Amino acid sequence: MKNAITNYENTFYLKSAALSGVLSVDGSYSLDYKPVNVLGKGFLKQIMTSVPEAEISISRYLTNNDPALKLTGDGANYISKSIDGGIYYEGKYFSFRKGYLNSLGINCSVGEVPQVQTSFSIYGDIGNNFNPSGQNYAGGVFVPQVKNIILTCRNSTTNRITNFNLDFSTPKNPIYGISSVNAELPIEVHNTYPIEITSSFTLEIDDYETKRAFSDLTSAGTTDFTIKISGTVLNDISLIASSGTNLELTTSSGTPQTFVVYTEEDAVPIFNFSASDAIIISEKVNSSSDDLLSVNLSYKTYLN
Repeated sequence: MKNAITNYENTFYLKSAALSGVLSVDGSYSLDYKPVNVLGKGFLKQIMTSVPEAEISISRYLTNNDPALKLTGDGANYISKSIDGGIYYEGKYFSFRKGYLNSLGINCSVGEVPQVQTSFSIYGDIGNNFNPSGQNYAGGVFVPQVKNIILTCRNSTTNRITNFNLDFSTPKNPIYGISSVNAELPIEVHNTYPIEITSSFTLEIDDYETKRAFSDLTSAGTTDFTIKISGTVLNDISLIASSGTNLELTTSSGTPQTFVVYTEEDAVPIFNFSASDAIIISEKVNSSSDDLLSVNLSYKTYLN
């Protein structure tokens, strides 16, 4: 009987960087075929009637250098940036080219490590088309302390926040053209603006008082919230010889390898986001016999 591929025998790469703290990866593609029917015979053959659809979803712990965080709306003249990646296992790979960020979510609760969920729409090829592995660095997982996460929202100064969620919706618009070369690939992929951002905070109530549902009809309903996550990061520093060059060690294969030491740096910004024109779209008050009185606030805002 053949062996199975265990979780520690496969690695997910994004932009040639092995991602740490990956919890799950789901990748798939679908092909739309339709039958061709002709008079006198009926079914003749099947033909592909649309561009193949593919997507990749990744769930992982937040790191200090997450490549996906740089894709939320980046790009000049509305043109979105693409990224390549894939799973590498036992000399084989399930990889993709031209992946575009479709959504990104960050969530954290008291006593848990912050997590990131991302999904990518794939407009290039997907399958065993290239080796996605590389030597780039995508940051290490960190476990934040209470001081590392600073949240502010309505009445948060006197009511304790126990968890939060932040979600970016970044839909894409692929532009195709008639071409004799690479006609299956879009000429451009545009960001669709505005980017919708939803967020929610759960507070244990001390003196919190909900607003009236109809109050936004007669007064400005905008409010603000802030999310700041920092952490302790290890930075690598090359050792310098007295001659001023990097101190190196020659390995058994004859390859020079630079000596590196690590320094600890505290309070390094990992993720920051603030909104000054958000709207509270819902307030949910919860009371039960085995838990504290709490309220969940849901916000929505947009970015151009």
